[in-house]
Amino acid sequence: MTQEEKDLGVVSEALNRRYSRREILLKSAVVVGAGTTLGSLLVACGGDGGTTSTPSASSSAGFTTETPKQGGTLVYARRAATETLDPLQNRNGNGDIFAAEIVYTALVRPDPMGSTALVPGLADRWELSADRLDYTFHIRDNARFSNGDAVTSDDVKFSLDRFGDPKLNAIYGVLAVGYKGTDVVDKSTVIVHLSQPVSAFLYNISILPAFILPKKLVEEQGKKFFEKPVGTGPFMVSEWLTGSHMTFVPNPYYWEDGKPYLDEVRFDFATDDNARMLALRSGTAQAADGVPFSEISGLKSNTAVYLQFTDVPYFQGLWLNHKRPELADLNVRQALQYALDKEAINKAVYAGTGTIPNSVLPKLRYDGSPEQVAPYPYDVTKAKELMAASGFPNGFSTTLQYPSEFAYYSRLALILQAAWKEIGVSAKLIQQDQGTTSQRFYQFDYDLTFPYAQFTSDVVVPDEYISFICDPNSGTDGFFTAWHDDAIWKQVQEFESADEASRESLWPQIQQAFMDATPVINVMNLPFVQAYQANVKNPYINALGANRLEDTWLA
Repeated sequence: MTQEEKDLGVVSEALNRRYSRREILLKSAVVVGAGTTLGSLLVACGGDGGTTSTPSASSSAGFTTETPKQGGTLVYARRAATETLDPLQNRNGNGDIFAAEIVYTALVRPDPMGSTALVPGLADRWELSADRLDYTFHIRDNARFSNGDAVTSDDVKFSLDRFGDPKLNAIYGVLAVGYKGTDVVDKSTVIVHLSQPVSAFLYNISILPAFILPKKLVEEQGKKFFEKPVGTGPFMVSEWLTGSHMTFVPNPYYWEDGKPYLDEVRFDFATDDNARMLALRSGTAQAADGVPFSEISGLKSNTAVYLQFTDVPYFQGLWLNHKRPELADLNVRQALQYALDKEAINKAVYAGTGTIPNSVLPKLRYDGSPEQVAPYPYDVTKAKELMAASGFPNGFSTTLQYPSEFAYYSRLALILQAAWKEIGVSAKLIQQDQGTTSQRFYQFDYDLTFPYAQFTSDVVVPDEYISFICDPNSGTDGFFTAWHDDAIWKQVQEFESADEASRESLWPQIQQAFMDATPVINVMNLPFVQAYQANVKNPYINALGANRLEDTWLA
């Protein structure tokens, strides 16, 4: 029995067996009894009652200035499997992204050491025109694909034109805003033209959809190219058994001299939490991501392993369907926020590793401090006053959907259900597999939902999420909320084209407007939690949660 299952057993006793346990235990839905209180759930759900800080990489046991040692195989137990290596066809979120990150490179890239800065990638330098419409990129002299071919301007133009083609880049099209085209100047220089200033442009081209591909091979091989792609990352694919594992070996033409240090990397796809933790403890795997919050305390006392907490734009985003009259009511939405004791939720569900959000979005660059933009306080009296002032003073019934694969959702859902019951909102809990949850989200077939098991931003600046939610032309109808606000959208448009100094001052104002409107609810900001065997050194993770493993070595 897992720790989550034991904790759910405690919850069951606390509720005097008034509900049938979820699929994680008996594959049945939860029905909470009328006498349940939020307090009893928070106590029953456990947690160590303390607060765990999020240490920087340099403070972790695995980081060292020692001379790296060459060689060895790193087995990484991954929570999400890789389903495609086509950068424009993401099918499984981070399962695809984390593999693509070590196979490809963009012109610029997030700092691999973890800061929110961008650093050179295949371009070693670039210039921006005075009108902020033209970027000139210079490809580094030693940039080569893993087959030895030089990276040329034609490859860059081909890749960026794919990025800018809405028919090809349907998933990440919002990131291509303003992209007009690319001109080849010479074999190592291109000029990228924008139709409007886009302040986040460099961030937008630093990730998955703008990875640079070899034009000739992609055109010759089509979809078959992505089965064993030729890239510019530190590793290349040597074996891929769908649903089981993926093995990588060093790219002999990688442009960073002497890297990578490992002889081989193997991603073992282990969606089951118990399987990943067992592999780590037994030494079958040297690294594991998606460490369950309930395992943190036990792993801290295990001297054979160490934990890494990485501050990334990862949040427990609860989406609201504004096509439902109840959720289109601002008083109701604010009442739902005030009814949540997030400090207690952090201790009970996330072992104190989370931080209380002061934004409805994940923690992003330019965010104002809690003193500038205050979090929603826990205030049941205020919540009840808002409900009384709403169009639904007698309350209403709704549904809350969430993925079944991750047991901490069961704790969270029970707490939310009990909290909202105190203000007259009766939420039926619906747990289902991740694919079904996401598909129903895209079809607006939900009231309240956690649409993804992991909910992160692709970039560290706000532009992607605010475009998804605010832009009436994004094609997502408020990122599948059906929410829109003309005044906020006007602010967003100014922010997206503003210079850096203006963005610093504009964003906290928009952040506050979002908090007031609360089109969605951020329950908690969370770190990524990885665990490693003690001999794994320098597993740097960038600000988006990806580890290229180019600096990682085995002692």
